[in-house]
Amino acid sequence: MYNDKIHIHIENSRSSAPVFIASEEQVRQLLERNPDLADKLHITIGSSAYDEVERWTDADFKEFYDYMKTADVLVGYCFPVENLATHAPNLRWIHFISSGVEHLAPFGWVPENITLINNRGVHLPKSGESFAMFLGMLNAQIPRLVTAQRNGKWDRAFTSVIKGKTLVIYGVGHQGGEMARQAVNMGLTVIGVDPYVKEHPYCQQVVSTDKMKEVFAKADFLAIAAPLTEETRGIISEEALGWLPKHAGVMNVSRGPLLDQEALHRKLSAGELSGAVLDVFDIEPLPEDSVLWTTPNLIITPHVSSDDLVHYMPLTLDLTIENIRNELAGQPFKNVVDTSKAF
Repeated sequence: MYNDKIHIHIENSRSSAPVFIASEEQVRQLLERNPDLADKLHITIGSSAYDEVERWTDADFKEFYDYMKTADVLVGYCFPVENLATHAPNLRWIHFISSGVEHLAPFGWVPENITLINNRGVHLPKSGESFAMFLGMLNAQIPRLVTAQRNGKWDRAFTSVIKGKTLVIYGVGHQGGEMARQAVNMGLTVIGVDPYVKEHPYCQQVVSTDKMKEVFAKADFLAIAAPLTEETRGIISEEALGWLPKHAGVMNVSRGPLLDQEALHRKLSAGELSGAVLDVFDIEPLPEDSVLWTTPNLIITPHVSSDDLVHYMPLTLDLTIENIRNELAGQPFKNVVDTSKAF
């Protein structure tokens, strides 16, 4: 607490893209949207030189630890975790500004009294538009046409409408569910693959992972939309890609390590898949010597499909306030991270 107010500390990184940096103006607008809480909250903003803690300056550490002395809630992406309970004795929960939290796994550093929250769902308004666009691009053979343009080749790839085709989604959570909704609106049949979800309103059926081979064979498009965990790492392997028809297109919008990128490169180069759109990668930024830069029939977007330049941080802060209200009302937090499923 800070003077009997709930202290929310936001930790920015000056090296981050502007979309991930909270501003004083955004905080002011947040309080205006929540006038009943304005007098109960003390919101501070700190800023480190880099995300990577090993690159923090002495001034970065001092500023962060000074704020942590009274912080009840921490909002950020990267921060020092060693002896956190000592530095932040009042801290009750941490809100990551990302949906993925594997960058700070394993989670042995988390004190027993601290809950981890992620940003799941904040991405959906922007990512839904991107999903629909990627599906349209794959259906229209845009990856193939872009490759032809790059090679100075007149390649007249004629295609049909997307309505009536089949999308298989690996991972039917928030992102996968939004992808299914967009696909149904476009007239596709949607099949979900998920070890935990049994049914979904926008999926004709949802099957477990032991049925992957069977449903992959039906796919005109495969979308990868699962979180990165021990069980999902490398799940879309060379063997799994081989279950897809040659005319199928692939898109990955969740986490790079779910997909065997080298295997995808080989499949696309051999003409054993029609095209792909990748927004996420094993290593980011994608190394200059990666074979993906010259892989035919592949479109690369540099992990930008889901993050809204105008609304991302305001929606993130709104989610923080939603959980403040839940806590005050004795209700469960939204978006609690199950650390047992992470690395």
